[in-house]
Amino acid sequence: MNKLNICSIFVAFALVVVMPSAFASHPKVEVSIPPGVSSPGCEITSECFSPAEVTTDVGGEVIWSNDDTAGHTVTSGTLDGGPDGIFDSSLFMAGKTFSHKFEEAGKFPYFCVVHPWMTGTVVVQEAGVEEHEESEIHATAASADGSILVKVGSGKPTSGEELSLTVEFGGTDGSPIEHVNYDISATQDGAEVLNEAGKHSMTGVDELKTDALSSDSPVDVQVIILGLGPEEDEATWTGPKGDIIKVQVVPEFGQVAAMVLAASIVSIVAVTARSKVIPRL
Repeated sequence: MNKLNICSIFVAFALVVVMPSAFASHPKVEVSIPPGVSSPGCEITSECFSPAEVTTDVGGEVIWSNDDTAGHTVTSGTLDGGPDGIFDSSLFMAGKTFSHKFEEAGKFPYFCVVHPWMTGTVVVQEAGVEEHEESEIHATAASADGSILVKVGSGKPTSGEELSLTVEFGGTDGSPIEHVNYDISATQDGAEVLNEAGKHSMTGVDELKTDALSSDSPVDVQVIILGLGPEEDEATWTGPKGDIIKVQVVPEFGQVAAMVLAASIVSIVAVTARSKVIPRL
């Protein structure tokens, strides 16, 4: 019987070690429904949803905010095929939000039932794809016209420490885009921890750091693409201008989950020991 108890403890310990990975956090990506899109025309430049296409991991969450004055829906499917039933916001009015967590990899088109020219796409990839290291958190979103993919990577937000951010600008073919002019800012709990305007990325990859964080809370990052071209010659800049990319860096809570699980196991062992279902060691 002692062997049975020892095995039970090892199984419990294994659960404590393994379970945190199941509770790993996932990025949140924000999509705006801009003002004026209730009238046709935004579909010409793919600006009915901004960004029109976003990428996240399995388990990631996309949040749509209605910044227009009219009511809209975010309905999965296509205009030709109709709703496919994967997600549907129903009609939500100005100032409201709708969110959906994606549990499977794939490409998910969606549209507005009320204004069918409004279309967008969510691309969901397997967790861990293209991550530089296991502990890194990242999210990718596209410019309104889909020509620039902005990938924001970071470590875990930790109170009292600076947060390192990696910002990568790339094309749809995966190649880096050089000479990107942009603004970047970040906030935590409503307080600004980073604000750098007029940045210029020569190579398409920049490393930045926030101020020391005041907590382990999520950090909201905003990138505004100003244009492509030489830093000193704004008149010649091309590409998307004024596109806003928003992502949220959410801390992992695996250790907390492990502590909760461990406490539960201890309680179970204590109860069963008192009830003599499992003899004491």
